[in-house]
Amino acid sequence: CRDFAHWMIALCRALNLPARFATGIDYGADPALGPTDFHAYVEVYLGHRWYLFDPSGTAIPMGFVRFATGRDAADAAFAMLFGSVTSSAPIIHIQAVPDGYGQLVVPQHVSHALSTDGL
Repeated sequence: CRDFAHWMIALCRALNLPARFATGIDYGADPALGPTDFHAYVEVYLGHRWYLFDPSGTAIPMGFVRFATGRDAADAAFAMLFGSVTSSAPIIHIQAVPDGYGQLVVPQHVSHALSTDGL
């Protein structure tokens, strides 16, 4: 997903469209799709707001939880590893908090670009 994100960022910038790299997870995705994992996205500035895209087409942006935003993956790394490392599945705990009206926002699937303006 990171490589697809870099390609899309490069293509957008070649067309003079501001683009940036974002990492995060999709909270609330169907558990049948597998465990929640980190994912790379692209945000493109169109019509006075940022829109989130998944150039790999593998994530379902339901409850996007942002970890980092930057020019590229090196600028938005969510981990820095040194020395020998044993790989294991990430364990991610998320707790929904009520909005200003005391309501919880339920994640919803969107099939098009998600506006992240104000996030």
